[in-house]
Amino acid sequence: MQKSQGTYSLFADRLVLRFFVCAYAALLVLMALSGHQEGSDDVMRWVVVQDLLQGQGWFDSQQYRLGPEGGTLMHWSRLIDAPIALLYRTFGLVLPPDMALQVTAFVWPSLLAGLTLWAFAVTGSVLGAREGTVSALVVGVLALEHSRKFDYFSFDHHNAQILLFATALMLFALRRDKPYAGWLLGACLALSVSIGTESILQIALVAIFFAVDWIINGEPARRPTMAFGVGLTATLVLISLATTGQKAFLFPSCDALTLSVALPASVAAMGLCAAARVGSAWPLWGRISAFLAVGAVTLTCAYSFAPHCLSNPIEALPQDMRDYWLSQVAEAQKISVILELHRGEVLALIAMSFVTMAAALIFAVRSPFRLEYALFLALIVTGLVVFLYQSRMMTFLGVSLVAVQAQVLRVLYTRYASSRRAVSGLAMVAFVLCISPKIGASIEEQLGRFVGPSLAAPALPARQSRQNSGASCKTPEAYAALRDLPAGRVLVDFDFAANVLRHTDHSVLAGNYHRNQAGILAQIELFRSDASQIGSRLTELDVDYVMLCTSAPRAEFWFWASQGRGLQSHLVAGEIPDYLMRVQTTEDAAFQVFKVTALR
Repeated sequence: MQKSQGTYSLFADRLVLRFFVCAYAALLVLMALSGHQEGSDDVMRWVVVQDLLQGQGWFDSQQYRLGPEGGTLMHWSRLIDAPIALLYRTFGLVLPPDMALQVTAFVWPSLLAGLTLWAFAVTGSVLGAREGTVSALVVGVLALEHSRKFDYFSFDHHNAQILLFATALMLFALRRDKPYAGWLLGACLALSVSIGTESILQIALVAIFFAVDWIINGEPARRPTMAFGVGLTATLVLISLATTGQKAFLFPSCDALTLSVALPASVAAMGLCAAARVGSAWPLWGRISAFLAVGAVTLTCAYSFAPHCLSNPIEALPQDMRDYWLSQVAEAQKISVILELHRGEVLALIAMSFVTMAAALIFAVRSPFRLEYALFLALIVTGLVVFLYQSRMMTFLGVSLVAVQAQVLRVLYTRYASSRRAVSGLAMVAFVLCISPKIGASIEEQLGRFVGPSLAAPALPARQSRQNSGASCKTPEAYAALRDLPAGRVLVDFDFAANVLRHTDHSVLAGNYHRNQAGILAQIELFRSDASQIGSRLTELDVDYVMLCTSAPRAEFWFWASQGRGLQSHLVAGEIPDYLMRVQTTEDAAFQVFKVTALR
């Protein structure tokens, strides 16, 4: 197997190590200045960690306060819960609980951000020595800051997935020179799948390209390929035994480490390991045939044991969930909706994706790292296609761009350093400015001021209203009145459900979690039905309280969905049905709270 060129060592370059420290500090400052928003998943993760700290079983994934009777089986991994809980307990030894939470909420995402930035740097050093490392740090800081996945209180698992994705690319680049890269890469991919399957397409591509490396190189790649297969399978087995209960592991779903995911992945990994063990000395066509045979066996296994994993997961949701819940979830929006809210930013990202694809193609032809750049190209194409379908892939698309963009910046800098021409310097600066999609949003805003409202006005107000609406209903003070009431089940807008669980002892009927299907469908039914007819249904569902955010961020949507007959529309208009009794709150309260008085 071909060795990488040069003997550059990142650890031996003190100047670059100092630059890494400065880049990391700059990233932390940029994230602090950008502010933060506690998303529903971040809040719910903290609720899950609190439950674990208060004695809920390690293998018990049930969220008992979410959904109708019996709660909801969550798909989140203890691999994220455990380190957050450990940090909180450690800081709690010397700090008050609130302060321990604040420190944990800063340290956890900051630690992941630093490790991700280091993975970018190592990948850059392999591809471009010192200049490639520095360029990777510059591009990496911009990418991580824009992702907003490492801000304060970012407890959601997406930042850990970004770290593992960046680490996987680093290990793939290191596979030529580091004997441990193969099994570590397998373990890394297994960890990523165990935490969540949002990036499973990217993970699969990395694994496929590792197999392609074996196909091309044959015998020299035998040991790393076998180590990769063993590392992936062993890690899946160990994590399954250590973190997943029987009920969760056998649950027929592909959104977490379940049998439906672990079995096909293990079959593929061990099949590749066996093919490398037996067929590395075979001619090229023999290795290709072995690879195709492993793929056929894997697909047969997936089709036999997990056919639901081979279909679009959105199509498996009931139609009402897609129409009245998923359509309002920001990260599930299609490109047409995102363009209305973030036109300049999205167009800038798409444009830079095409530029970076072209650069990756050129590097793949001219560089000795052909397979690496072919992988980056495949990841960018895949990320862009999926992003055009669903906006949640924006983050992974942005991470896929970093390695190639860093080497483009390296080339531009090298040309400037050798020529000292002003044009080369301006090209380098312009490229750095264009890397961040926020530049597109800024250009859009500035053009709107000079050209007129037709260009920018539709996007900005919608964006601002979406960001600001309901913010007052996510503060701890907003739940003061509810905390004083006996514990019961609350009917509240999906966006505020996690906050109710965090700040009170109450339960909620539904929240923004796709496994909470029974609760979501029941809440949709309640919000769409005639308000005068749902008193008995509230009683059947054991709903004790109804809460309405005074800013009513989704009032227009539910007015449309219920044709003006729904409960939320009536409460916004000040019309209180007979089965509800207002709970006394202050005049400036964020919520109106009502107690259900229907006979049980």
